[in-house]
Amino acid sequence: MAMQLSKQQQQYLGAGAVLFIVFSAVYVKFFWLPIAAAKAEATEKIEKIEAQIVKAKQQAARLERLQAEIASLNERAAEAEKRLPKTKSVPDILLAISSLAQKNRVAIKSFTPGPSKSQQFFIELAYPLSVQGSYHNIGRFLAAIGLEERIFNVKDINYPSADATGEMTVTFTLLSYQYKG
Repeated sequence: MAMQLSKQQQQYLGAGAVLFIVFSAVYVKFFWLPIAAAKAEATEKIEKIEAQIVKAKQQAARLERLQAEIASLNERAAEAEKRLPKTKSVPDILLAISSLAQKNRVAIKSFTPGPSKSQQFFIELAYPLSVQGSYHNIGRFLAAIGLEERIFNVKDINYPSADATGEMTVTFTLLSYQYKG
């Protein structure tokens, strides 16, 4: 049972099919493809932003660790600068030595800034020093110099004989160091 269509019906059906094809082509070209392209572009942007977020989170985690490391290094640098300062600071040296002399019952007879000698990373500062006290007090004084936070060294010690009261005047060169950086 095949259906017979009149010529007019066939023309309407053909026109309907052409209109459907044209409408479909217009829909695909002006609606479907632009929306699909916009969706693909938006998906790509989202992926890039998510990758940036992951990277930022990783850097934020690293940041805390790096800040803790910087704080630790700054503390170590401050400690090192106490031992090896960047400035000559003769008054600080004189105060430290005077305090040690007083604690160990030794009298400083002379303290003179002497020559300095440049090394690769530091400058060696020499201070000829003369102190008076008993043998044991001078020994404790020299030991206390070695235990100071700042790096000191003693060289060219001249221990004369003690006088009748047990006192002696000892001369030596106190070496202090200054960082060159």
